[in-house]
Amino acid sequence: VDVSATLVLPREEMKIDNELSARHLAKAYAEAMEAEKKEIAKVIARRINEKFCPIGDVRERLLYHSFQPLNKQAENNYLHQEASKVFDEAFEAIYRMIPNGTFAHFRANMAILEALSYDAEVLHVVDFDMGDGVQWPSMITATAQQQSLLLQHGVISQQMKLKLTSIKWEEDYERESSQWRFEETKNRLHDCAYSHGLNLKVKEIQLQDLVTEVKKMKKNSGGKREWVAFNCMHGLPHMGRRRSKRHVMQFLNMAKDYLAYCANSKTSKNRGIITFGDGENWGKIRNLSCFGSFFESFMDHYQALLESIEWNFPKGLAQARIAMECLFVAPFVDSLALLEEWKEIKEFGDFQSGFGSLQGVGFSNESLMEAKVMV
Repeated sequence: VDVSATLVLPREEMKIDNELSARHLAKAYAEAMEAEKKEIAKVIARRINEKFCPIGDVRERLLYHSFQPLNKQAENNYLHQEASKVFDEAFEAIYRMIPNGTFAHFRANMAILEALSYDAEVLHVVDFDMGDGVQWPSMITATAQQQSLLLQHGVISQQMKLKLTSIKWEEDYERESSQWRFEETKNRLHDCAYSHGLNLKVKEIQLQDLVTEVKKMKKNSGGKREWVAFNCMHGLPHMGRRRSKRHVMQFLNMAKDYLAYCANSKTSKNRGIITFGDGENWGKIRNLSCFGSFFESFMDHYQALLESIEWNFPKGLAQARIAMECLFVAPFVDSLALLEEWKEIKEFGDFQSGFGSLQGVGFSNESLMEAKVMV
């Protein structure tokens, strides 16, 4: 059988046509939305949905994931269901393969440990979005090593205790298929701390209850010296989700108020730090004045992520790559999520503007060298 006679293979010019078509359709959609011509935008979105699939080039795949109508109902999405079967493997791969998450976690952990006061009796981490807790085993290991050295040299007389408070998100618990299991994560972190001889307590509270928790921390700030680290990781690829910027701002403002109280209080022995990992380049896109420029910047950001995944993946593992993109890129680029993101950016603007009263923390040369090796 002459295979060439039965198959119509795409020519190079067809590939170029698709690339141009992808860019033109994306630009047309952005222009229609900016002009508030929503019916035209819907027509363009349908055309994009019909034209592209998850096995095209990077821009085509990006548009496919952005305008897939079932993205907002992932449980009904066959591709998502199949990808979920290898969630653990895909999670491990994207976290190790793409440096965004590991680098953000490394820098945050090093900032906490380098700023930590030697006389602190408790290190209390308040984590905005803990997920499966992948950030903390390395932190626990580094803390144990640091404490061991301080004990050996007589700098401290007893080992510091660790506390980890995780913010509980109802939307995660409402999904029976939720990948983030707090109890499993807590047990895993307890085992890690125990193996290093550290005393760790892990608990979970809702964001609205953090106000009460912070009040308790203020009230007890004259007791044990507690170093409080407010850790906020937002929109990193391995997280597979984006929390509301309203919640991010609420968390960061509470953290700022608590640290300001400790700094100005004559009786408080507590101090602390805020660590923030920006996975979506919020600091850049906040200055964009129109939807068109926002959309272009947004798509370029996630195109770079898809390119990074593609470059690090062997060509023979295309199905595994599709699963990873479906789980960890599609939730960020869904067109409905994109519109919500634009609305929040216009509402909240520059989250850094309210932190002028806080002192920035530098990094040691050793940490900077380690970071360079990592990337």
